[in-house]
Amino acid sequence: AHTPGNPKVAQFIDGADSGNVNGWVSAGGALQALANEDATLVFPAMDPFTWVQDWDGDQGKQFDTFMSQELPQYLQDNWGVPNGGRGTTGVTGLSSGGYGAMNLAANHPDIYSSVYALSGIYDPGMPLQRAIVDGPAMVNNDFEGIPWANEGGRVANNPTLNIDRLTMPVIVSASSGVPNLLGDMGPDPIATVVKGGPYETGSMIFTAEFQARAALAGRTNIEFKYDLIGAHAWDTWRRASFDQGNMHQFIANI
Repeated sequence: AHTPGNPKVAQFIDGADSGNVNGWVSAGGALQALANEDATLVFPAMDPFTWVQDWDGDQGKQFDTFMSQELPQYLQDNWGVPNGGRGTTGVTGLSSGGYGAMNLAANHPDIYSSVYALSGIYDPGMPLQRAIVDGPAMVNNDFEGIPWANEGGRVANNPTLNIDRLTMPVIVSASSGVPNLLGDMGPDPIATVVKGGPYETGSMIFTAEFQARAALAGRTNIEFKYDLIGAHAWDTWRRASFDQGNMHQFIANI
């Protein structure tokens, strides 16, 4: 929905295996679920495993710049969004996009006024979360498959270390990893159980770690939502986003 003159913008980030169409549109049903929301909804398609980063040494991979600078300017110039939505933009993402959304907001609190992160990682310096980011590159012995050339870049893009910059309303959700056997198991039910279960269990642990850090930092603006049922799959994300009202709250927070 786009109302001329409305400064509210919501950016939707897909997971790591993003394709030519943003998963929020193709699998998430977001256009139908959010038809009555009064905001400009943006569903960019990005390369897989971008982590929504400006990749060190690769001018062709400047995804943070695209989301936080080029996209607002495009909305201002072509859609008449006042000031491109700078300061009145929400960002939401799932899985690797959950990290991307949180990191964008921490890096650009002047741009983002609301965050909703689902099933993400939030501390790429912790051993297991480090392995998730670095793993594909390590397997292929391709260190250009890691966004950062050194530890400085990893630290600069660590939402947990930058938690004091997350001053806007933030919603974080994760599920237990127990698949919803009565729900939509997706096109590959076995993968949903075998892979989606452990992935989501890990994400719940990462979310709990982030919650502990938020409590230590006194960040009462960050709200955590846990679901007892749900694998790392669209059935889980649709339920959390739309059935449980978190997406409506995220847009209202903008």
